[in-house]
Amino acid sequence: MKPLILLLLGASALLAQTVTSATLDESEVRITYGELKRLIAATLPKEPPPPASKPPPPVPAALLSALYHLDPQGTTVTAEMQVANFDGEWHTVPLAGAATGVLTVEPKDARLVVTGDQLCLITDKAGAQNVKLTFALAKPGQGTTLHLAAAPIASLEVKELPEGKVLRQQHGVMTQILTNAGIAALPAVGGEVTFTFEDAHRAAQSRIASFTDDAIVSTALYTTQVVRDGSALTEGAITVRHDHPAKLILQLPESAKLLQCHVNGDPVRPGVGEGNCVEVPLDDPATDGAESEVKISFTAALAPLQFAEGELDLALPQTPLFAKQIDWNVQFPATYDLSFSGNVDPVTDKATAPGLHLRKSLCRDQQPQARITYRKRTAN
Repeated sequence: MKPLILLLLGASALLAQTVTSATLDESEVRITYGELKRLIAATLPKEPPPPASKPPPPVPAALLSALYHLDPQGTTVTAEMQVANFDGEWHTVPLAGAATGVLTVEPKDARLVVTGDQLCLITDKAGAQNVKLTFALAKPGQGTTLHLAAAPIASLEVKELPEGKVLRQQHGVMTQILTNAGIAALPAVGGEVTFTFEDAHRAAQSRIASFTDDAIVSTALYTTQVVRDGSALTEGAITVRHDHPAKLILQLPESAKLLQCHVNGDPVRPGVGEGNCVEVPLDDPATDGAESEVKISFTAALAPLQFAEGELDLALPQTPLFAKQIDWNVQFPATYDLSFSGNVDPVTDKATAPGLHLRKSLCRDQQPQARITYRKRTAN
């Protein structure tokens, strides 16, 4: 076997020495079609990669401007709005709060829908488009509240004021008085804005005494009832003294849910902002120094009561208005004895009523709080 291998190796070497470039040029090479296709593709110039797709707009659609025109003679407020759709897809663009009723819309084929608590334009038209809405003014002596959508350019134009009247514009705790026809800026962040025509003489007196509060809380009486599963119901009656239209701002406790609100016996739907902030509008009083009674109720879910003893933290709404006196009655199931600590004081002149009687006096922008300690009552 070994001599045979040596003979083959020698023949191979001799054959390799006899192969020349000339013989290679005359040789035939057979390859498959797939291999030929790959060889040809390798020789062709490569196509440049496709350009990167344009990123989508950071904001697909938005309300660009809202210009309000107030016509006291025609008893209407007209809003000229410009909406932009940046990608031509379907979008809903908020125009106003749904609580604000619209009388007319232009163009008539504009698609208006209600989404959540917002009145929106639904559109797939790319580019800018104009929308005109007409709102009704409130009756004389009452404030007209508009729920504005956020817009970077927002203004109110008043071409004419009734004789002897000025226009009060109220946004939260901010007040602006228009004594002459002109244009006033509106908050770009949107929210509730109330417009009220009032007597120019009264408004002048108010500006002279601008260092005084627009309104004060004369009295407030709250009752909080807590049951065994930790559910709590708080009902309050607040008396507010004010000389002109105002807003009672209440910062509810963090876990509270508003149930109802009434002003002078009439149900109202207050605005609810960030941080559980409730804004209750108060109309122009019939006389200076008049009082409005606000009744509210809200619930909260607390930890269930322990069988023997335990503690619960309770709180009342906080208001930036000065409050002369806030009374608070806290009621637990009758089988518990109660004690407390916090920034409130005990009241002993109402000992005949059940529960704890607490009071917060002469305060501003403070939240009455109490840590209630309860213990199972033992039989004597």
